Amino acid sequence: MTPLFAQVCSKDSQANLGHNNEEYPPTQRVASVRSDRRLTLNWAIPAEFTAIEPFIGKDYQLAEHEGIDFIHSNPLVTKVLVRSVADGTVMYVRRDCPQSNSFEPNSLHRDCGGDWGNHIVIRHPNGLFTRYAHLYPDSIQVKVGQRITRGQVLGYMGNSGRSDTRHLHFELGVAIKINPCAPAQSFHYVYNPATYLQWKDTQ
Repeated sequence: MTPLFAQVCSKDSQANLGHNNEEYPPTQRVASVRSDRRLTLNWAIPAEFTAIEPFIGKDYQLAEHEGIDFIHSNPLVTKVLVRSVADGTVMYVRRDCPQSNSFEPNSLHRDCGGDWGNHIVIRHPNGLFTRYAHLYPDSIQVKVGQRITRGQVLGYMGNSGRSDTRHLHFELGVAIKINPCAPAQSFHYVYNPATYLQWKDTQ
């Protein structure tokens, strides 16, 4: 299946998307916290949650868990909104990854989107990037190049990609370049969002 992006991409740019090695970006390296960037934006929590899996990693080493997982395990809540944590511009959208169910390990194309499944990357005015991963199929409401405001709905929490239950995998980092027509891409460095953004209730 040819991935469907929110932007127009040439056939040549999409040709590599079927190569499995292009679907596995390398583990991202952890960078130390820089307070000068944190203070320039007002950061919001991206989704409601019932539990959290924290970031795991040490400065300048490969991260063991590259972001925070915001888990929502209540089946009575059928749709959990995912929102942008700050103003920014959409740099990348992956939207074609399936999921088998919401609350058991996904059994459909787990490597889709570089294991992130359906996901969005946003660049913020202070140079930081955020990633919102494992989104519900066909729920993404933004496109590449679109300007986003803090709290704007991006889609719904899902279980696509390499995911074992409904959750939002949220990453914070820096990127040299994000190609909107290429397969899923890693950040150059990632930060612990809880430390960097001073989210006391997510540590």
